[in-house]
Amino acid sequence: MNIIQRVMKPAMAALTLCLMAVGLVACSSDNEEARTPEAAYQINKTALEVNETMEITFTGVADQVVVFTGDDMHEYVKRAESNTGFVVNKGVFTYAYRTPGTYTVTVIASTYDTYLGENQKIDIKEFQVTVEDNTCTIEGISATVNPNVYIAEAVNDHDWVICTPTMQLNNGREVKFKTTGQRIKFDMGTDNAQIFVNGSETAHDYNKSKYDLSKTYQLHVVAPSGASRDYTLYGMVYPELTKVKVGDQALTLVRNAYYQDMLTYTYPALQETAGPLKLTYTADADAVFYADGVAMPSGSDIDLTKENVEYTLVRTNAENAAVTATTRVFFAPAE
Repeated sequence: MNIIQRVMKPAMAALTLCLMAVGLVACSSDNEEARTPEAAYQINKTALEVNETMEITFTGVADQVVVFTGDDMHEYVKRAESNTGFVVNKGVFTYAYRTPGTYTVTVIASTYDTYLGENQKIDIKEFQVTVEDNTCTIEGISATVNPNVYIAEAVNDHDWVICTPTMQLNNGREVKFKTTGQRIKFDMGTDNAQIFVNGSETAHDYNKSKYDLSKTYQLHVVAPSGASRDYTLYGMVYPELTKVKVGDQALTLVRNAYYQDMLTYTYPALQETAGPLKLTYTADADAVFYADGVAMPSGSDIDLTKENVEYTLVRTNAENAAVTATTRVFFAPAE
């Protein structure tokens, strides 16, 4: 180290200390004391339904606003027990409760000095919300039978129908569909309603209750508030054509692995140019075969060369004519 370096090193150190001191003085002189916080807000409503949105609009004074909603794991009085609040973003906070009850909501407004965020000041306000669960509306019904999920359709506001096949493909192999001993899942938009099936005194339990998906079930849904609603679930099996012939040629049924309501009947390629021929088949007495909405009883003429024809096989429930199981039928030349 030469003499210039020996002189400059302590000089630079001293200069650095001076600059830091000036900076601290400047910062401290610019520091503003924390404002007086005010936990003022507007609430859209304090009487709520389960899953209904509560909206809090903050109108007070704060550098940070935190809301404790008062339900499980979000109680302000239990903050020392790992209960947490929610930081409000842009002055608006929304929340929905999944469980009925009366909850104490705590709004905390905090302010800080501008220098290093010290000298916290807080203002706390509380109010109560009452949450009721009147939910007794079924939003969806489904059953999982490996490898497929069967989803029921709403016929109207009180009737549902779930349709299943006689056979399904599993790993490319036809397997007979078992309608008995199956579990049914009901989607309610709440975890608190109970469903009583066919007048049972014991509520439906997804893990234990088993059903026959070809049968009809009366469903009585009861909300925690005591509100109730009745539904009927119809189990239907997609109808099939059997012993199908066009002219003197037997057709082969090919199933679809993804669409259980779709059946394709194949015929030799030469049959494609044969023109109108007699279609003969066997079907259950409660099923009607249609071409573009016109009934085609066995022995009707069919022209396989005609394109864009919608073929359907429709089974109607004997108890309710509005409930049907419709199979989409296609005819195609064999590969």
